[in-house]
Amino acid sequence: MKLLAIDIGTSRIKCAAFDESGNMTDLTSQRLNRASSPNTQDAEQWYSITASLLGQMMTQVAGGIDGIVLTGNMHALLGINSSGIPVSSAILWSDNSAMEESDELNRRYKPYLLEHFGNSAIPVFTLPKIIQMKRRNVSLYNSTVAFLQSKDYIAYRLTGQICTDSSDASGVLAMDLDTLQWAEDWLTELGIDTRKFPQIYPSDAICGHVTSQASRETGIPNGTPVIIGSGDLASAALGSGVNDDSFSLTLGTAGQLLATGQPGVGKKIAGKLFVFAHADSSRELYLGSVPAGGFSFEWFAQMHNITLPQFFQEASQCELSMELPLYIPYILGKGAPYMDYHPDGAFLHLSANHTLGQLCLATIFGTLCPLRQCADLLESLSAPRKNIVLQSLACRETSVRNAAAALFTQDKLLPGNSEASLLGAAIIGATALGAHPTMTTAAESMVKNVPCNLPKREIAQEMFQHFLELTQL
Repeated sequence: MKLLAIDIGTSRIKCAAFDESGNMTDLTSQRLNRASSPNTQDAEQWYSITASLLGQMMTQVAGGIDGIVLTGNMHALLGINSSGIPVSSAILWSDNSAMEESDELNRRYKPYLLEHFGNSAIPVFTLPKIIQMKRRNVSLYNSTVAFLQSKDYIAYRLTGQICTDSSDASGVLAMDLDTLQWAEDWLTELGIDTRKFPQIYPSDAICGHVTSQASRETGIPNGTPVIIGSGDLASAALGSGVNDDSFSLTLGTAGQLLATGQPGVGKKIAGKLFVFAHADSSRELYLGSVPAGGFSFEWFAQMHNITLPQFFQEASQCELSMELPLYIPYILGKGAPYMDYHPDGAFLHLSANHTLGQLCLATIFGTLCPLRQCADLLESLSAPRKNIVLQSLACRETSVRNAAAALFTQDKLLPGNSEASLLGAAIIGATALGAHPTMTTAAESMVKNVPCNLPKREIAQEMFQHFLELTQL
């Protein structure tokens, strides 16, 4: 089996080739420029870059391909009109302008939201953005025939089919987690036209086949199967080897702790951690998040006129100690488990004697503390986890990796393939094409994490308790 996986990220679009054993044989990507417009992107550009990357891959992959599988950023607002053309730029998850609509949904419906969708309303989700569009840009709302997520738009351009999957649908805040269907009666009560919501497929469904037009634009053979795939949280969890025994820790712009559990467990977690449908329908997906994860590192480096490599280098020259200042990483809001998105960051116990390196290390450790808090909460409400997989900056940068290893009590694993979302998409695709009977068996075969001997440290446990005492005052 040879499969192409596509990841529509907010910073970079990637395309990779995989076989049924999880070996990634080719990878190509193109960066997106977010500097001028960090909260919106052109969906047409998503497709033009994807088409170009697919064309490049077809010149590199020997022997043809058996299918294409998709993943991408979640929670966007992207409407298309009756001609399939975007009615405006896609509004990304990072846009927080729908705070008023989110607050209103919580005032009127919070118990309903938690019971049926596993989450309260925040501006990240798509539904508050849809309500805002209907109120402020009624012509755009009226001209929209379907609201799609990033991967769904690519699926539409490749196949002509309008659809989504259950993981992305759960990130809209309008899909019932028990039925995996849109909550049509409730949406009608809100005055939202349910005909604008696409059909929901399982993540491993073949949603269509490459059309002749898409074949000309991409070089992919006409009739090639396209698997709808999942949102990037679900694919990253699969590709990291997350299961009922393992967390994954990722520090991108946000800090994220991913876990899975039996359906129904999320009802105990709802309102404290995020609950989503998983690509693997036998499990739910849980997310603990601090909005300013890796962003905290970039912010601190910029404020002190140093580069990010210098930031990590400075931090690596210092040791964890109760003498470090305490960084409260809520500069973009608290996130889980408080679900408060009003900025409230700080440095505590700061003195004139602290060095730049100590401040850098304090920033790293403080950013990790809310994610440890989420891990402890999840274990208390479900079951202990034996392992934690260190992804992204938590894997690549020594100072971050060591701090995470010292803080988290689980055994540490490093990824055999750091492209977790692409690998997760490949797991979905391999299951869809019959190379593996289930996503569980596919992940067991295709994910190759390796143990690393990085033990927890008692000083980190003391520092974490101090963080909890001060932040809960």
